[in-house]
Amino acid sequence: MYVSVIGGINTDFKGSSYEKLSLKTSNPGRIFYSSGGVARNVAHNLCKLEVPVNLFGAVGNDVFGEIILAELDNLKINTNFIKICDNRRTGVYLAILDEKKDMFVSISDMDIINEININYIKKHKDTLLQSKIVFLEANLEPQTIEYILKILENTNVYTVFNAVSNLKVKKLKNITGKIDYLTLNFSELKSLREQENLNFFDYKSIQKTFPEKFPNIFNLIVTNGEEGVLLLNNRFKRADFFSVAEVEDSEIVDANGAGDAFTAGFIYGIYKDADIEKSIEYGIKASQITLKSPKTVADELSSEIFG
Repeated sequence: MYVSVIGGINTDFKGSSYEKLSLKTSNPGRIFYSSGGVARNVAHNLCKLEVPVNLFGAVGNDVFGEIILAELDNLKINTNFIKICDNRRTGVYLAILDEKKDMFVSISDMDIINEININYIKKHKDTLLQSKIVFLEANLEPQTIEYILKILENTNVYTVFNAVSNLKVKKLKNITGKIDYLTLNFSELKSLREQENLNFFDYKSIQKTFPEKFPNIFNLIVTNGEEGVLLLNNRFKRADFFSVAEVEDSEIVDANGAGDAFTAGFIYGIYKDADIEKSIEYGIKASQITLKSPKTVADELSSEIFG
């Protein structure tokens, strides 16, 4: 059994300022390049955790696409389902980090994601139905998300969905297909609920507002940096809080990629038939390893970190 990962595959460019950012001028710093994309990052993390992965997505018939495919092949990630497009270029993600290595602003050039449409999914439907877990994310178009969820609805395949951003998570408002696990950060949760005044630590009140509006989402896993992680279970109206050991600012190299690592660690737990609490602990450990790495996917990540 394997995990099928569907979504963005792109090239990441990240600029990190040495000092506090000054706007409308040049800032001394460091620029780093790597392969990226939420789906690609999650697949790469899962590969590091020795979970078999099929990756579904699209790249352009260009130099960035060639580099990405070569890297994936070296990682032994199955690339047979990736679409190579002659009429679109490989997606590009540009992020500017502040002096604390947190994202200040980013631009996502991801028009190629439109190639991952219903017709594309139909071609690979049987493979998805044979998965143990299907991961998908909010870079996909709503009709594609809905179609994937519908074909998996009455199966034993677990679905894990990642919100991606404050804007893209709003696609879930019109989605009715079953989502077993939604991973998102607290800012994305507030965007989804359109409630900027939410109190992260008043999680029992947050829990009460969700089941009626999103009955199709069974579990929400909400991360909020060093403040911890919330598990909101809509089916049993349960709310649990998980504390996170603080990582010193001096240890943090790059916060980008930590969210994808958390999701991969969580999926690892579900894949290994761990309970949801243990799976969240795996996600926390994976994200903290990634915070200390200059790479979007940490070289140090392996299943051995889980003990």
